[in-house]
Amino acid sequence: MTAPAYYSDLRARVAPGEVPDGAAEEIRDLYGSLFATVDWFVTHDDAVAMGTCTLEEPRHVVLFEMQGDTIEVLNKTFAIAPEDVRRACEALFRALPAARRIHFEVMFPPRELRLPKRVLYWTDHMIVPLPASVEEYQEQLGKSTRRNLRTYENRLRRDFPGLHTEVVVPGPDSRALVNLFLEWKTDRFGTLGRDTYWQKDPRLADRFVALLQRCGEVHVTTLVDGPAAIVFAFPVGPAVCAQEAAFDTRYDYYHLGLLAWYWLACDAIARGLSSMNLLWGTATYKRRLGAVPRRATTVSVFRHQTDRLYSLGEAREVVALRLRRSKAYYWRARAYARRLVKGE
Repeated sequence: MTAPAYYSDLRARVAPGEVPDGAAEEIRDLYGSLFATVDWFVTHDDAVAMGTCTLEEPRHVVLFEMQGDTIEVLNKTFAIAPEDVRRACEALFRALPAARRIHFEVMFPPRELRLPKRVLYWTDHMIVPLPASVEEYQEQLGKSTRRNLRTYENRLRRDFPGLHTEVVVPGPDSRALVNLFLEWKTDRFGTLGRDTYWQKDPRLADRFVALLQRCGEVHVTTLVDGPAAIVFAFPVGPAVCAQEAAFDTRYDYYHLGLLAWYWLACDAIARGLSSMNLLWGTATYKRRLGAVPRRATTVSVFRHQTDRLYSLGEAREVVALRLRRSKAYYWRARAYARRLVKGE
C-alpha cells in the first residue's frame, strides 16, 4: 500500500489504507449529511473506507476506496467548493498513480469543476431551510398551507384529545416499528395497485433497521391506544434527514402524513437545527412544507482527457440511464396532466 503523502502546494494529505481515529465523528460534524457518514457507507453502500484525503484551509475530510482503476469517494451530498474538489482530485491522482478516474458527488454545477469529467447521474434533494423559531417557519410557508395545517391539527386534537408524539431511540423494538411502517406502506400502495420498492428489494428492510439502530430515531404519534403515524429521522450535526414516514390509513381524513412531517420540522427547530432533508421523489407536498431542490451530481473525474476512452462502458451505461429517466419523466408528466384534466 502506498505510504501517506503531504502536498504542500495543495495543502492536502492522502493516506491510502489509513482512516485516522475520529475521522468518522469529524465528517459528521463537518457536513451534517447522513450520506457522508460511516453509518451510511456500511449499511447502504456496502463500502469500507480504504483511505483518507484531508484538506487544510478550509478543512475537509474525504474517505475513499479503490476499485480497480477507479477511486470511489464515499462522502455524498456534502458541501465542498469546486476549488477544493480540484485539490482533492489532484492529490488523489498524485498519491495513487494506478487510478484513471475518480467518482465524486458534487453539490454545484459540474461545469464549475473545470476538469476532464463525465456527468454520470444526479439526484434532487428536497431541503427545507429551518429558521430560528416555529413562528418564522410558519411565515415562510404559503398562506393556504398554514391554514390547512392549522385546520388539520385542530380537527385532530379535537377528535383525539390524547394525541401525543414520542421520540423513540431505536433498540430491540426497532424491527417491530419498521414492520408496522411497512404494513401501512404496503396497504396504501396496494389500494393503488402498486408495489413499494421495499417489496421489490426485501434486503432494504434489513439495511434500514441496521442504519436506524446505528444513528436514527423514531417519531411515533399515538392517537388512542397505539401508533397511528411513524417518522424515521436521522439527526446529523446541524441537520436532520427525514428518511421515511407512514401512517394508519384509518386516519387518512386527518392528513396525518403531512402533519407528521410538519411536526418533525417543528421538533428540529426546537433543537436548533438549520435544515431538514426530505430526500427525493414526490415533490408536491415537500414544496408545501418549504422544501427547495438542491441537486447532487455524481461525476467521473479523469486524470487526462484521453482516459475517457478507457471507460466507454461507463459512457454506455450513462446513455441507458438517461433514456430510462426520460421515459419515467414522460409517463409522470402524462399522469399529472391526466389528473389535472380530471380535476383530481
